[in-house]
Amino acid sequence: MGKIQIIRNAKGSPAFAVVPWADYRRMAGVSSEDLEDGAAIAGALADGERFPLEVAERISSGENVLKVIREWRCLTQAQLAKHSGRAKQYISQLETGVRPIGQKTARALAPALKVSPDVLLD
Repeated sequence: MGKIQIIRNAKGSPAFAVVPWADYRRMAGVSSEDLEDGAAIAGALADGERFPLEVAERISSGENVLKVIREWRCLTQAQLAKHSGRAKQYISQLETGVRPIGQKTARALAPALKVSPDVLLD
């Protein structure tokens, strides 16, 4: 793999990776022939998570991912708690960073937020 550039958010955590084009095509499973009209790239990215610019900017600036996505989905902490089978206080602790979000919790929260569990995990 070629040289990779890591772009970090305000907290210093990795936020984006810049990879050489050839490596991107290989990782996305896109052949050179398919790239001629750009349709393959759109298809390769179609299954990825997409957020409005405002949401992406808030997350990349270091705001809590769970809180940003919950607010974007217009859910209160109580509503998210009810949908996920968790206590409201627990949701609050996750959003303030008192407790980390684990795999099991991410899988419980993700359906209500309409995202994949991976989005909620650092």
